[in-house]
Amino acid sequence: MKALEMTAHEAASRPGLVLCHNVFDPAEPKKVLLRKGRVLTTEDADLLKRIGTVSLHLLQLGQGDIGEDEAGQRLASAVKGSGVKVGGNSESQVRLEAEIRGLLHVDTGTLAAVNDHDGVTVWTLDDRVPVEAGAHVASAKIAPLAISEDVLQAATTAAGAGVVRIAPYRSRRIGVLVRERMPQNARSKFEASITAKVRWFGSEPPAIEYVGANPLTAARGLGSLLTEGTKLVLVGGTGSTDPLDPVFAAIHSLGGTILRTGVPAHPGSTYWLAQVEATPILGLASCGMFSQLTALDLLLPAFFSGETLNARALTSLAVGGLIGRDHAYRFPQYGELT
Repeated sequence: MKALEMTAHEAASRPGLVLCHNVFDPAEPKKVLLRKGRVLTTEDADLLKRIGTVSLHLLQLGQGDIGEDEAGQRLASAVKGSGVKVGGNSESQVRLEAEIRGLLHVDTGTLAAVNDHDGVTVWTLDDRVPVEAGAHVASAKIAPLAISEDVLQAATTAAGAGVVRIAPYRSRRIGVLVRERMPQNARSKFEASITAKVRWFGSEPPAIEYVGANPLTAARGLGSLLTEGTKLVLVGGTGSTDPLDPVFAAIHSLGGTILRTGVPAHPGSTYWLAQVEATPILGLASCGMFSQLTALDLLLPAFFSGETLNARALTSLAVGGLIGRDHAYRFPQYGELT
């Protein structure tokens, strides 16, 4: 591409040149007549002749040069993955939008490889945040007014299978085990809260078992939840620091294993994780039973989008595990749960 400077009168006979800046009306200095990035056409000739002595900076595109709008569209198409669509164009920024509700995944390594190409810019929401259909999840833009085909092709090739994708929520069966020592009003509140959360992800309400201090009855209650198709059991009301808690005894009696004690995130740092056969069992602290901004609410979107809840899933919360109200955007927008 070649940079040119000429008067508006001279440019009137040169359709195809690209404006490098806004053109203002000499009679009304705040009025924009032509905007930066516009490709001049024969229809602009009369206007250009009228402001004939105004000096313009323009680009003449050569063979293999791609204008910013076309290049932005091609870039956006290359970086979108499953569950994402190319949306509208504003100021040469092309929106990428969620086609479905689910958990957003950003391939940060691929994103860096795409952005390593000069003039190519793609930016996204944070990785692993819940999004609703229609949400603006990323933007793609060519920073200059045009880019060479070679650079654009290299960037789109680097995008591979895409930079952003959305894993849809699935209906997955869960069970809930609660110690009876929890007061009745707290039990009712917890039951309503966890049921509303599970429904928010599109799954059926959980089966709930209340058990006392006898390890045998705890084992029976837990065993009744571990039916075919159950993908997760949540446990409330246990003493997470008491190795003789009847729920721990019940897990061992069923052949289960305690996989991890503690989560590097707070609220939720005293959660624990066990497994009986292939089913994970997640023990909740009291905060996780009632609050909407805890480690549980970072784990549930991953679980309901098909991920396995294991020790690695818990430890992966460490970066960003200092949870505060200003991090609400990272959590499911349950609304008012009763």
